[in-house]
This record gives sequence, C-alpha cells and structure tokens, in this order.
Amino acid sequence: MFLKRLLLGEGNGWTGGQYSLCRFLFGAYLAIHFAHLAPWGSEVFSSAGVLPASASPLFKLFPGVFQFSDAPAVVTGVLVVATALAVLFALGVRDRLLAIALWWIWASLFARNPLIANPGLPYIGWMLLAHACLPGKPYGSVDARDDADAGAGWRFPQPLYVAAWLVLAAGYSYSGYTKLVSPSWLDGSAFVYVLESPLARGGDIGDLILALPKSVHAGLTWGVLGLELLFLPLALLARVRPILWLSMLLMHFGLITLIDFADLSLGMVMIHLFTFDPAWVPAFKHGPVETLFYDGSCGLCHRTVRFVLSEDRAGASFRFAPLQGETFTAKLTAEQRATLPDSLVVLTAEGTILTRSEAVLHLMKRLGGAWRVLATVGSAVPRGLRDVVYDGVARIRHRLFAKPSDACPIVPRELRLHFDP
Repeated sequence: MFLKRLLLGEGNGWTGGQYSLCRFLFGAYLAIHFAHLAPWGSEVFSSAGVLPASASPLFKLFPGVFQFSDAPAVVTGVLVVATALAVLFALGVRDRLLAIALWWIWASLFARNPLIANPGLPYIGWMLLAHACLPGKPYGSVDARDDADAGAGWRFPQPLYVAAWLVLAAGYSYSGYTKLVSPSWLDGSAFVYVLESPLARGGDIGDLILALPKSVHAGLTWGVLGLELLFLPLALLARVRPILWLSMLLMHFGLITLIDFADLSLGMVMIHLFTFDPAWVPAFKHGPVETLFYDGSCGLCHRTVRFVLSEDRAGASFRFAPLQGETFTAKLTAEQRATLPDSLVVLTAEGTILTRSEAVLHLMKRLGGAWRVLATVGSAVPRGLRDVVYDGVARIRHRLFAKPSDACPIVPRELRLHFDP
C-alpha cells in the first residue's frame, strides 16, 4: 500500500472545469497548427509536393486519409477540416469522437511525410488517444451546458494520469540517452551551438547568455542532460513530480524565447498541461466557509454559482445566497448594501466584503489548482483596469444571458443544501 501511494500518489486534483481549460488550450494549439500548415500542405503532403508517396515507408502501412487521394486540393481541404474540428474539440463538442478523428489526421500527415517528425509529435498523438478514454461531458464543455448537475463529479482517472506521466518521463529519459553519443552534450558546448544555430532568434537575451562564462554554458548543458536522464526514475516518486514538471516546462519556455521553432516546444508544453496536477496548488486560505451573494435574476451569476459548485462539490469553501434574499439583508447593514453592486458579493469569514474583480479573484484562489494560478496572474493587473472589464461585462450580462426563472440555480437536490434563503 505504501509503495502504491509512493508511485501512484493519492489521486489527482483535476476537476471538469480545469480539464476543460486544458482541453481548450490543447484544441486552440491544434487549430492554430493546422491553420498555419494549410497554405503549405500541398507542398509538404500532396502528390505535387516535395516527397512522393512512394518515398514514405509508412504511407502504405498506415490506413491514413491520404490513401484515398493526396491531390493538392484534398490535402488543403483535410487541413481546413482539421482546423474546424480542432475548434469544436476545444469547445467540448463531441470532443472524444473528435479526438479520434484528429488523431487519424495527425497520424496520416506523419505517414505521408515522416520528415515532419519532431519530439513533440508523438506526445500530441498520445494525448488525443488518451482524451478519447476520459469520462465525457466535463463542466465547461458545450456538451455539458444543459446538464442540471454540471460536471457530475468528473474526475481524471488516476491510472490514465500516471500513464501520461510514464509516457512523458520515458520520452525525456530516452532523449537524454540519445544525447550521450553527441560530443557537444558531453563536453558541455551544446547550449552554445543552440544559440548560434540558424534557428536562434538572436537579440539581447541570446547575446547576454552567449557572453556568460563557458562554465555556465557547460552547467546549463549538463544540467538539462542530467535532468533528462534521471527524469524517468525520479518521476516514479509522486512528490518529486512537481519539481521535475516545472523545471522542464521552464526550459521549454526558454527555448520558445530563444529559438524560432515554437511548434516544437509548444507540443511539449501541451503534454505538460496534460500532466499538471491541480492538487499541487492548494486552495488559498483553508478555513471557515464563506458566503457568495449573487444576483438571482442574472443568468451569468447563476453560471458562476454552478461553476463554483462544480469545482467545490463538498461545499468546503462557499455557501450561496441571492442578493434579493433574507440572508443578504440579515448579514449586511442597510448602509453596506446600498454601496454594493448588484452582481457578485463575497462575505469572507473575517467579515470583509469583496466586490467586482476582487470577488472573482478571491473565488478562484479559494478553489485552488489552475484557478488559483490564473487568479495570481490576474492579481498583477491593476485593480482599476480589472474593475473596468468587470463592470463592462456586468452592464451587458442581461443581454448575453437569459433571465433565470428561479433565484436558485438549477442544481441537484444535494447541492441545494449549500444555499441559504
């Protein structure tokens, strides 16, 4: 049992809403990738392109879409369709089925021209297949929009999450192993070669790094090599994973900054999103349950309440009450109520009243995980600017969202226990 907890961990902190955010970013990456590829598709993948189908050893082995035809118009059409499918995937429209379709197109492109290979390509294919194995309709997907119990306790299966980590770790360690035959990685000069390559962006940052002592260059080179070689054995320890994950993610962001080949590192960033564990970022300020007051006649406010409920189904952070209810009147004085907006108000356990963007950021911090990360980033934006955006949305919210028929959002009976009158 101890060994099982050591290797597998206690589970992961993924919720439906957080995974929908991950799926949206993944789908956006795929859509941009296919859209950028479309103008060049006929040159790279078609019968009129640089590589005839007979030159690809994989073309006849894999039953890809281009087995039917690899005419230039067909290739361009497939890439346009893939772009549209990726957008629907990002939004959560039949996303598990679309994941299989996108994987087929992804694999077909590689089978038609294996010269497009890069280290991030197999990870993307694996993620698409893994997504098809996940539970459906997480909160935040279009397919779940009409469900009364949005999210319904959606969870990322732990065996699949661990499998994602093993795939990532094995890939990194294999990459490190292959570098052992490279003299530049062994003598510590690989980092310099990268910055002096034709793909280097140049600029002040690159020049500054090149000006550093050779010992620093060697340390960076050997540090990356050592981290890759040890990634697999260290990743077997659940408590070490956050450090490994962040170290390699920062490396890829550094490469995006320094090297003009963003698609390579962006593919690796996607698998890092997939292997993120929201439990690494605990909720801010564990303590007494606080109260979220909301406009009972506002459709957007109802959606906000359902969002919080889907992320905090145990009710450990918030109770809910309409601004038009007796709880709001009882807990705040007439003078306090007169100065408050008619959208969202948070009453903290200490009696502090939070409104507008401060209330939204507080909600996200209390939920933890990816929401706390986003809230921390959002806190760096000046409050005045944040409130201008909040007030702008608040002014048009009734036009964007239909007025609810009830002050209490439509939720299952057990979740109604979290509401006060």
